[in-house]
Amino acid sequence: MQNRLRASYCTDLKLACKYGLIDDTLLSAIPRSTLSGFRYFDESILVGAQFSPLYDSLEQLSSIASSKAALRLGSAVARVAHLIKSLGCSFQELPHLKDKAARARIVACVDRLSSSVPRSFIQRLLGLSSEKLRSWARNLKPCLSSPFDSCRRIYPTQLIPSELRAIKRAFTNPPSCSWPASSIAWKLIHGGIVAANVATILHYAKALGLTSHQRIHRSRKRGSLAASRPNQAWHMDATALALQDGTKAYLQFVLDNFSRRIIAYQIENSPCALHSEQLLRSAFASIADTAPDNIFLIVDGGSENNNRIVEAFLTTTPIKKLIARVDVSFSNSMIEAVNKILKYDYLFRSQLSCRDHLDDEVRKAIDDYNDRPHYAIKGLTPDQAYSGMSFDEEAYRRRLAIARAERLQVNRLSCNPCRPLDLDLEDKEEEGKWQ
Repeated sequence: MQNRLRASYCTDLKLACKYGLIDDTLLSAIPRSTLSGFRYFDESILVGAQFSPLYDSLEQLSSIASSKAALRLGSAVARVAHLIKSLGCSFQELPHLKDKAARARIVACVDRLSSSVPRSFIQRLLGLSSEKLRSWARNLKPCLSSPFDSCRRIYPTQLIPSELRAIKRAFTNPPSCSWPASSIAWKLIHGGIVAANVATILHYAKALGLTSHQRIHRSRKRGSLAASRPNQAWHMDATALALQDGTKAYLQFVLDNFSRRIIAYQIENSPCALHSEQLLRSAFASIADTAPDNIFLIVDGGSENNNRIVEAFLTTTPIKKLIARVDVSFSNSMIEAVNKILKYDYLFRSQLSCRDHLDDEVRKAIDDYNDRPHYAIKGLTPDQAYSGMSFDEEAYRRRLAIARAERLQVNRLSCNPCRPLDLDLEDKEEEGKWQ
């Protein structure tokens, strides 16, 4: 017969068994004869028993173990402490918690523990008010009346459904399909359709899935030219366009720095000095009656811009030519950016079959570009800025205040429970405003 090794037990375990601090799972693994000895164990005969971590707390632990209410409270405190530790935050940070998943875990913990201990005890332990917990619980359920799943009655400053329908109509409007999102937003603002910040409109458009991509707006390079009025500085450049019939054409135009307006343009088979002189003559003729005393013309180092024919014409005008990165430290990037806009937002969207087709597409592209809102000039179109129109900041702020008051009234009176948001409803009045 094989002898079984006798187990050795820690003194703290003996003390815990004597005072009833061990759960049934662990007790079932200890022989009954051994447990009987533990219950009648006299710790006073042990030398150094007072150094045991349990020794000074035996009476308190015994009273807690004999009280079911105390056990429930202790278990609740332990669970709450474990949850906070797993969230990686402190009790002081809980009221300012933003993570929805973490909020959901806290709400679930409070609901689970409230069946065994008072809910007010758990709330005081967490340092959270009942109103905040109810708000967290409501926000865990998506609200179908808002693109952000937030109840419009609780957050009444959200855009109202009629404004959301106007945003959808504007971003799905075929004539503005080539416009950047910021231009569409400014069109809504200046048209009196939606009174909100540009960033707000773009935020809602993205939430509604109306913007497929976000353009990257790079800050202007240090030292670049920034005019303070129309016709203070011009830019001139040419870009090549390949046609489907195998030929090539060159689009050359003059751009006003302040308003970003294309003042004059021409399409030729090749860039040359005579064509540049003709383009400048046409641009200057359009302002001959109101020409300022001095106009800076920024060009690159191409031979079509720097020659005796162009120089001879400039001597008869107040235009002073400056070569980018030669006479000035900055490049001619402003007109190069407009070149890219014309090509990638307009011309390359259609098949340029022949010269006649190119002439028609360039005319329509420039007309639309000059008439679409521009972010850099606060939503004014290049035509408006060139004519001297300015943005009325005070009127804009008044419209924002009126729109906010209207949203508060409409959203606070919205149905409960909220109905799903329907953006396909017809609104003839808004449609007329956009058109």
